[in-house]
This record gives sequence, structure tokens and C-alpha cells, in this order.
Amino acid sequence: MLDDISLLRRIAAAPSVSDVLRDFVEFDVEDVASVHDSTARLSSSVSLRVIACDGTAGRFFLVGTEAPSRPVLYASSEGDAGLIGSSLAITLATIVAMPNWHDLLGFSGGGGDLDQMRRAQAWLEKGMRRTHPDLDQLQAFLVGELELDVLEDPVLTLWQSVRATDPTETFIDEGDGGLPWGPLFGDWTIERLMRR
Repeated sequence: MLDDISLLRRIAAAPSVSDVLRDFVEFDVEDVASVHDSTARLSSSVSLRVIACDGTAGRFFLVGTEAPSRPVLYASSEGDAGLIGSSLAITLATIVAMPNWHDLLGFSGGGGDLDQMRRAQAWLEKGMRRTHPDLDQLQAFLVGELELDVLEDPVLTLWQSVRATDPTETFIDEGDGGLPWGPLFGDWTIERLMRR
């Protein structure tokens, strides 16, 4: 796997890759300059470096001081935040395998129920395949271009990453009132959508 900086450079140097990342998994490195992050911090004062955003003003951060690989924290536009990968390579492998990863976290049954997440992923992936009939090709393209590992169990990888978030470490954005943000795990189960 490539280190964080090499991955970011590869993405920046290949518009075809950055376009697919932006449009397919909502990991936008090109528009990151428009994201205001100077007021975002962790309660421990560990450093954050914004590296990408999504289409809803969510932000992806590298956590900690300069190192070949650092954990990635995601802060949504809805007031929740947490770790989503132990490195940028793991994060990208996870979100490429499950472009609906953020929705999946919302259907984790409160507190991060792995079984609920597995049920939700099976249902959400069917919808993803309807809207993206080229899903397998897009995933293969990104895995090849970014030299990503194919995860054996991406749901478990995501669950473990989010669970690794230190509960005493709080994400705070002074520009958003300075209140601590909540966890990424949501309270819903997939039945909420199945009933529609």
C-alpha cells in the first residue's frame, strides 16, 4: 500500500482518478481549498489536516503529526465525527468497496451494531448496483490506479475503524458553535428504509 502523501500526490496527478473519487465515492481533493477548516480541532489538540471534502460539506482529515500513514477522521455536515480508517489507504479501500459507507453507519442500530450494519449493507448495495451498473468496473479502476488492497470484510473494517475512535477525544468546530460533535454510528436499522 502507498503511504498517505504518495496517495494524495497520485490522486492529484491523475484527473481521471480524482474525478471518479469525487463522483463515485464523494472524496473530493480538488475542491478542498473551499472547505473552511481553521476552526476545526480535537479536544486533545492533536493536529488535523483537511485532505478532502464530500458533496455535503463533510470533511476528511489526517490526524496527528506528519507520518507515512495517519488515521483518517471524517466530520459530516450533520454534526457527527469519528475515525473511518487507520490510514488513508485503508480509508480509500473501505469507501471504494462501500461507496454507501456513510449511509451504512446511519443504519447501525445505535452504538454500532455490526450485525445491523451487515444487514444494511446487503440492502444498500442492491440499490447502489441499480444506480451504478458499472460498480465493479469503477471499483476495479480505483483499486488498480491507487494500488489499494481489496478488503476481505469492508463492513468489519469500517466498524473496527469507527470503534477505534477514542470516546474521550471530541471533534469541535468553533465555526459551528463550538459544541462537541456526536459519534458516526446512527440509531436507525435498515427496516426504516425497507418499509417505504
